[in-house]
Amino acid sequence: MAVKKGWKLSEYGLFDGDRLIASETEEEVYQALGMAWVHPALREDGGEVAAALRGELPRLVELHDLRGDLHTHTDLTDGIASLEDMTAAAAMRGYSYYAVTDHAPDLVMQRMTLDKALAQRARIAELQAKYPDMRLLHGSELNIAPDGSVDWPAEVLAGFDVCVASVHSHFGQSREEMTRRFITACENPHVHVIGHPTTRKIGKRPPVDADWDAVFRAAARTGTIMEIDSYPDRADLPSGLVRLARHHGVKFSIDSDSHAVPHLAHQRFGVGIAQRAWLTPDDVVNTWPLDRLLAHLGRD
Repeated sequence: MAVKKGWKLSEYGLFDGDRLIASETEEEVYQALGMAWVHPALREDGGEVAAALRGELPRLVELHDLRGDLHTHTDLTDGIASLEDMTAAAAMRGYSYYAVTDHAPDLVMQRMTLDKALAQRARIAELQAKYPDMRLLHGSELNIAPDGSVDWPAEVLAGFDVCVASVHSHFGQSREEMTRRFITACENPHVHVIGHPTTRKIGKRPPVDADWDAVFRAAARTGTIMEIDSYPDRADLPSGLVRLARHHGVKFSIDSDSHAVPHLAHQRFGVGIAQRAWLTPDDVVNTWPLDRLLAHLGRD
């Protein structure tokens, strides 16, 4: 673009012959070239230059837009911090709402029972009085079985504020089986979020094979949220699949999947993924006000 104008652009700035046009800020250089500044996360030759020239770049979601976290754990299952400590840390982050989603019983090694879950719910109700400015949500991370079913019967699931359903086993199913597995979970009216959807662990486990177009169409149809799991070894969904899901009309949650207090800060990594996928605050349910989120979860 600079060459077409007869200009020179280098690391030293934008020049017309020996005359310096712009160099102090990136914004000045972009403006001189007749376009809006492009956020670094968008600089992947994905149409951002054309959008900048048209003045149609999105207002990307930022970390400060997040009002809460919908996927966290305590020492009741595989976390290492207490409910009280995790809740206090969430309040320190200024959240409007915070969900505790310990594992459900089908992940046998976590030794969860309904009695334990109900006792935790009672304790959350007691803690709520201590945090009048932060709504505490009692949730569960369910296990998506090979046939797409999840832990606990419907009447138990109905008691949770938010249910995150994740694949934790049988990763080698065929593409057709895995696709049906996810679609069945999306069609469960008590499943709100699909957690770490590809199940990958970077450097340890590859993503599962599924027809993601079909899965995302089902999620859009049922209003099921797709998670961007911010835990560094997951970073799941990857940005390419986030773009695909957004194309189908899916909404997202950017969650920390915390198992300890410091993990709450992981959300910044998920925001980076969301930015690369062109997500706006409206695309991400945990930027929404509490009443809008609760309505989407069917808890208003």
